[in-house]
Amino acid sequence: MFRLFKYLRGTEIAMFVGLLLFLVAQIFCDVTLPTYTAEIVSKMQAGAAPSSILETGLIMLAFAAGSVLATITETFLSAQISTRLGRRLRGEVFSHIVYFSDRDAMSFSQGSLLTRTTNDVQQVVTAMVLGLRLGVGAPLMAVMAIVKIAQSSGELTLATGVAVFLLLAGIMAILMIVLPRFKLIQKLTDRLNGTMRDTLTGIRVVRAYNAEDFEKRRFDEASEAFAKNNLFASRVTALMSPLMLLAYNGLSLAIYWLGCFIIVRDNNAAFFPTMFSFTQLASQVITAFMVLVMLFNLLPRAQVSAKRILEVLDKKSCILDPETPQAYTSDGSIEFDNVSVGYGGNPVLSGLSFRVEKGQTLAVVGGTGSGKTTVLKLMLRFLDAEEGTVKMGGVPVKELTQAQLRGSLGYAPQKSVLLSGTIGGNLAFTDPSLPEASLESAAKIACADEFIAEKGGFSARVEQGGRNFSGGQRQRLSIARAVAKRPQILLFDDSFSALDFATDAKVRGNLKSELPDATKVIVAQRISTVRDADVIVVLAEGKMAGAGTHEELMQTCPVYREIATSQLSEEELAV
Repeated sequence: MFRLFKYLRGTEIAMFVGLLLFLVAQIFCDVTLPTYTAEIVSKMQAGAAPSSILETGLIMLAFAAGSVLATITETFLSAQISTRLGRRLRGEVFSHIVYFSDRDAMSFSQGSLLTRTTNDVQQVVTAMVLGLRLGVGAPLMAVMAIVKIAQSSGELTLATGVAVFLLLAGIMAILMIVLPRFKLIQKLTDRLNGTMRDTLTGIRVVRAYNAEDFEKRRFDEASEAFAKNNLFASRVTALMSPLMLLAYNGLSLAIYWLGCFIIVRDNNAAFFPTMFSFTQLASQVITAFMVLVMLFNLLPRAQVSAKRILEVLDKKSCILDPETPQAYTSDGSIEFDNVSVGYGGNPVLSGLSFRVEKGQTLAVVGGTGSGKTTVLKLMLRFLDAEEGTVKMGGVPVKELTQAQLRGSLGYAPQKSVLLSGTIGGNLAFTDPSLPEASLESAAKIACADEFIAEKGGFSARVEQGGRNFSGGQRQRLSIARAVAKRPQILLFDDSFSALDFATDAKVRGNLKSELPDATKVIVAQRISTVRDADVIVVLAEGKMAGAGTHEELMQTCPVYREIATSQLSEEELAV
């Protein structure tokens, strides 16, 4: 929890100092009030005039008003500090997630990252609101009240000390039991969110296979495990309240018994006001610990949440920009020199070498799991090669900043991802300043202009994930987004798979005629999509089985020939 304080800024630190000052003022007022209560009792015993008692009462009222004003200010300051910290933490966590490489992102599930960004940050912020006021104020209250008590009577101070010791021992025992449960609860929250997300994402598949009952049982299992652990933790922490009441009532009884004993033993009736004041001070001590119990219900969860947040914030991306990046003006060339890479020790690509020049089209084909998408990830620097060198525009990608590299690329991913907003906002995602003429040109190249007009133009609404568009429409919008800024290199990761053959051919023809100087990289399964490429790289089990034109590979590469003959007839291949 304390490590998160480094995310406070100058204004918040000033507020925190002010908060401490107002806390001290409020506690001083609260602890001083019992002294004047004892003075009123003494005056009443002595038969003092009502005006004298009223004078003391007005002083008490002034202290009470000071306490109220200080409390209001504390509430405002603690809310400001915690809210600003929560906003900054969410921003920091989100920024880290956005810059994660593929390897980094694999360390966390999507459900876990969602929980850490929302629920865990909220747990920390809630604990911070109470912690800033009560976590600091309650111990101060207890210490100042005990100091006052110690000035009154040694016997009563000893009784208070014993009660506080037993209370702390009980609280520590409860915390040792529930803390591991709170850690488990956060993991179960991830599981619950992940199960819900899986079901909602694949709801059509669930319905198609009549798997509603199965998914309900799976969710019920996760929910029941969460409920059981939460119930156990709640029951154990619920013991704190009766423990506090027992300590409070026991201490009050001890004070009355010892007070009466002292009065009788010393024949000192004047001790009665002191005993009365002592009772109020002792109640403030116990109240301070009762307030801490409220925090103890939150702090273990907040501690676990803070640790989970720091796991994300401490995760350093394995893709780093060089300290002295090279100047970069892409010439459109792409070169792989003996490149090898893997995931978690498992090799995906080995010894991959090829080169394409500006304006050429490179196609990458191969079976499922052969490493086609990984080739594009290396070009985009979502991954770094473990061996060999990847050069884009004649410069090794590791010697460029990620912004430099990706600024020269246009990318249409395997899964066409559209963001909530408008069609125009999606197409201009790479550069919001793009004029509408550029968007219109990109839409025509991707053969998306017709359905965009039918939808209502570039201002038409795009629902979350683009669910109000068909798969082919989403792919064409994704292609249009990639070409909108006219980059030097275009990367298409199986981005034509949902298009019919005629539209596929038309889009590729548009790319060739409208963007003749752009280098194009096409990952595809269909031979008809790649047969016209200048260079076709064939992958098999992570290794290059061949490279060349369609005609050359039909003669020299059995893997390519097998893929081609499985899709096209002899007559089609001869055309």
